Amino acid sequence: MFQIGQQIGPYTLLKPIGKGGFGEVWLAEKRSQLVNKRVAVKLPLREQINFDAIQQEATVWEKASGHPNVLPLIDADIYDGQAIIVSEYAENGSLADKLKHGKAPLEIAVEKTIGILNGLEFLHSRQIIHRDIKPQNILLQGNTPRLADFGISRAMNTDTISSVVAGTDAYMSPQAFDGKRDEQTDIWSVGVVLYQMLKGNLPYPQQHPTERMFAILTKEFEPLGEEVPSEIKNIVEKALAKQPADRFQTATEMRDALKRSLAIVQNRQISEDYSELKTEVAPLIQT
Repeated sequence: MFQIGQQIGPYTLLKPIGKGGFGEVWLAEKRSQLVNKRVAVKLPLREQINFDAIQQEATVWEKASGHPNVLPLIDADIYDGQAIIVSEYAENGSLADKLKHGKAPLEIAVEKTIGILNGLEFLHSRQIIHRDIKPQNILLQGNTPRLADFGISRAMNTDTISSVVAGTDAYMSPQAFDGKRDEQTDIWSVGVVLYQMLKGNLPYPQQHPTERMFAILTKEFEPLGEEVPSEIKNIVEKALAKQPADRFQTATEMRDALKRSLAIVQNRQISEDYSELKTEVAPLIQT
C-alpha cells in the first residue's frame, strides 16, 4: 500500500522499518529549506483506521514525552485521510534486534534495565501504565534505551481494570490475564526483559500461548545460571513474584535495588582482581 518516495503531508517515505496488525512503520524524511530530518512514521492501514484509538495513542504519547528514556512524539495528524503518528527515529534499532545475537553482558543488561526503569518511573509519575513493555518496544539511541509504542497504554485512573486482555503474553504478569493493569504489571514485564538479557531466552519459553499463560500463572521460571550474582538473581525473582504485593512496588524501588546490587558486584570484582594481581606480583617482588 505504501511506497518508497511516497509523500504523506510533509513526510517522504524512505523505507519500511516495521509492520504489524495496526499497519506499518516507515523511516521518513521531513525536508525543509534549512534541514532534512529523519523520523519514524507510524501509518495505520486506511481500512482499519480507528481515529479515536489513534487520537488516544497520540494523546498518551504526548503526555509521556519529555524524558531521555522515552522516545518523544513529534507529530500526529491526518493528511488526505491518512492518519500518522511521528516519533524520533532510533537509528540503533530495538533491544529485540540486539537480543537476536544472544544474551547481554551482566553490566550492560543491568544498566539498560536501569534506563528502562527511569523511563517507567517518569510514565508512572504521569499516571501512565505502558502495558506492553517488551524488547520490540525498547528502542536504542546509542546505548540509551527509550520506551516507545503507546498504542495500548492507558491512564491509571481510567483503565486499571479492563475486560480486554491486551499486551504481549510472554511479558504479561499473572494478573494481567484478568485485565488488571497497574505499576506492578509493568514491573513484571521489566523483570522478564532483564531475565531475557541475562539468560538469552524467556523465563517462560513455552511456544503455545495457552501453555505459556498456564506456566506464568502456576509454574516457577528456570533459575538463572551461576554466572549471574545472587544480588541480581534476587531482584529478578522479586520482579517476577506471582503476587503483586511481593514485587517491587514502584519502578524507583526496583531501579535503586539494581543500582545498589550493581555497585556491590563491581566492588567485589575489583577486590577479586586486586587479590589476583597481588598473587601474581608477589613472587616477582620477592625475587
